This record gives sequence, structure tokens and C-alpha cells, in this order.
Amino acid sequence: MAWRWNPDAYRYYNEDNGQFIKFEVVMSFVDQSILGSHNAMETMGYMVSDGMLSPMDWHQGMRAEIKREYIRQYILGIGGLDQMTQADWGSIGGMLKEQYGWLNGFTDQLGELSEKQIIARSAMYSNSAREAFERAHSRTAAKWGADEELWVLDPAADNCPDCVELSLMGWQPIDTFKFPGQGATQCLTNCKCSKIYRNSVTGEEWEQ
Repeated sequence: MAWRWNPDAYRYYNEDNGQFIKFEVVMSFVDQSILGSHNAMETMGYMVSDGMLSPMDWHQGMRAEIKREYIRQYILGIGGLDQMTQADWGSIGGMLKEQYGWLNGFTDQLGELSEKQIIARSAMYSNSAREAFERAHSRTAAKWGADEELWVLDPAADNCPDCVELSLMGWQPIDTFKFPGQGATQCLTNCKCSKIYRNSVTGEEWEQ
């Protein structure tokens, strides 16, 4: 299936049949990409723990993987590489700067952590890339004409109390909520929630 971006509808569509791609399908690619990044970081965690990778090389590998995943997620949320602007690249840079700061502290503590702790903590970095998708997705929704957002729980996840409370707030003005994966809820970057959007005047929900 070949994906293309419809700049008028602000949605992906199937080039073979012209049908719009369902939001659930887009989110499945978000999850698949994060899982692939997590697997790469897990491998590096095993290697640095076993001494097969130096802390410096591990650090550089982690930086590279974090950068790749944030770019992948943001581009998916914004509608493809052709939709990227200098402001979008700057937004990615800001998020990466924050993650690199956390990674520096993580690297300093490597010698104090077990293999299991290194791998578990590494996963938080790949999970945090969900923020990049959600941030870009929100901006695309606003371009479409959305002015309200709804916090949606992942039915398969063990949702934290913060996320449950946010979901109960119902529709709110756009940008009321932080972004899933940003670390603003009790589940931190492990959050698997999402946000959906609508136009309050027409009642139309984007992508639904």
C-alpha cells in the first residue's frame, strides 16, 4: 500500500484506491516505529552492560537512535517530509536538546545500574518520541481547522490515574492538554494515550 498526503484534507490516503487511511492505522505505525527503536536501544543496553560497547559508544548510539526516532515520529505526524518547515525542524531540535540532557545524566550513572535497569530506562527514551508525533499531529489538526481536543485512553494499557482524569475532562480547547509521551502524567514517557480533534462549530471530528 502506497501512502500519500492530501494537503486539502490534511490526511493520508491510499494511492491505490484513494481511500483515507484510518487514524488507528496511523497510530499502529507510531507504535511499530517506537517498538523498533526500543529493540535497538535494548540491544545497546545488553552490549554496554556486558562490556561489548563502551559507555561513550553507547552514548553516541543512543543519541543517534533518539534523533532518528523523534524525526520519524514528527514527520509522520506532520504529513510527510514535504510538509516540514524550519519551525518544525526547530521544534524537533528543542525536544532533542531536552532528551540529550537527560541522556547525559543517564550516561554518568551507567556504572551504578544493572543490565535490567539500563534496558528499562532506555525504553523511556524511545517511548518519549511519541511526544514528537503528538506535537506535530496537533499542529496539523489546527491547520485543518480543529479548535478542540479530547484525551483518549489506550484500552489495552494500564492507564495511570492522571490519564484517566484527563480523559474524563471531555472536549477541551486545543492545547489544553500536554502531549502523550511528554512525561507530564504519572506514567511519564510510558504513556500510550492519544489526542483526537474536532471543530467545535461544525462538530466534525478530524480523521474520524
